[in-house]
Amino acid sequence: MTDDAELDRVIEIVLTDAYGEDEEAVAWETVLEDVIDVPAQAELLGETVAAIHIGVPSGRAEVTARCRKSGVGNGGEVSLADLTFPPQTEAAWIHAAYRRYLGLAPFPAGPRPSWTWPPE
Repeated sequence: MTDDAELDRVIEIVLTDAYGEDEEAVAWETVLEDVIDVPAQAELLGETVAAIHIGVPSGRAEVTARCRKSGVGNGGEVSLADLTFPPQTEAAWIHAAYRRYLGLAPFPAGPRPSWTWPPE
């Protein structure tokens, strides 16, 4: 289960040099792109999907994911916050911190108390 203090530490690490909503979104995008190897298995509304791209659309201060089901077509864009990742993955841990940053309840994620970024 996630620990709020540990997630707050991750948020602090991610946002160290980010000022304002736009820079914060780009900071999350940068870390999430580094941590999540796409295509990544995820769930959306109980369905297994592949997250094939993570980004911040022009003019929006939110991270989105382009997902497709069963490798069919180009897929569609969803808010990254709406996805869930396998709980013991690094993707789930950073995603839990992102959801906490957004003021949403984190989805289950195995704690990674020694996590730091950029990787050493």
